[in-house]
Amino acid sequence: MTTFFSQEQQERPIDVTSIENALVDLLVRAEDTDLKELGLHKGHMQLVDAGQQVHILANLGKLTTEVELGGSAANALRGMAMLGAKTSYSSAVGADTYGRAFSARLEELSILNELAVVAGSTGTCLVVVTPDGERTLNTCLGACREYRKEHVPLAHIQKSKMFFTTGYVWDTPNQIESIEMAIREAQKANVKIALDVADPFVVARSGETLHRLLSTSVHLVFANAEEANMLVGCKGEAAAKILSEKVEIAVVKDGGNGAYIGHKGRIIHIPTEKVTVVDTTGAGDMFAGGFMYGLCRGLSLEISGRIATLLAADTITHMGVRLTADIPKKVRSLIAV
Repeated sequence: MTTFFSQEQQERPIDVTSIENALVDLLVRAEDTDLKELGLHKGHMQLVDAGQQVHILANLGKLTTEVELGGSAANALRGMAMLGAKTSYSSAVGADTYGRAFSARLEELSILNELAVVAGSTGTCLVVVTPDGERTLNTCLGACREYRKEHVPLAHIQKSKMFFTTGYVWDTPNQIESIEMAIREAQKANVKIALDVADPFVVARSGETLHRLLSTSVHLVFANAEEANMLVGCKGEAAAKILSEKVEIAVVKDGGNGAYIGHKGRIIHIPTEKVTVVDTTGAGDMFAGGFMYGLCRGLSLEISGRIATLLAADTITHMGVRLTADIPKKVRSLIAV
């Protein structure tokens, strides 16, 4: 068992409330040579405006796109919801087909829908997947950038065990103002705060902000090896140890080496599951969702980490961020061990 939550927090009706960027993923299979032709940096995310996204989509040539609902935090909550967690999601979408589809999907999954409908087009993310399963992201935030303080779901934050966001949301001044207001509200309501660093791009752009948040506000942080190295100058177990001196629980995902969980001077290693990799998109998101699910159920850090790894391993066997139907059964079996 873990004592991450107090008894009062554990009894709150919402497991996790999240604010982030609601995006529709446009999935494409491509070769490394296609990445060069499209001007994309393999394995990373870059932000583009609507005109640039349209230009890139128009130049896909023979490549065929699949449409999947996405966004980092939304992916994590989808994993949690599939396991039966009660969650709430807030972002901004446009009054368009993609926005309506995003809203319908939240409701289908019984995720509390706190989307704001604003002027502009719903954000999109071109996900280019190469034969090695690596994903490269080209993101147009669109309507997400219009998220404002009045959209913050204060009542849901106050009723939650945990507030979760990612580094992607530190973008426009109004988004930053909104997310920092949400964090202050979570602190006032004694809500645990979880942050996924999300991408090396985020560290390069907002590293100073991330360091401030880790020192003052965050209880649980997720980072991959590259992000951790950019933050603290090392990877794996060493990075988890340093980060856990700043926050209550630090999770460093180190690819094939597994994940390292740092907590109160102790490091727990969670090995990877060996699967055939089809598409790595959303692996970190599903890991975060699985880990938070375990914490919200009061499970140990090790079992929470194993649930996280199970979800991450499952999603990378599919094109797009999705889980097989028997995942809840597998999680129940894991918990029962």
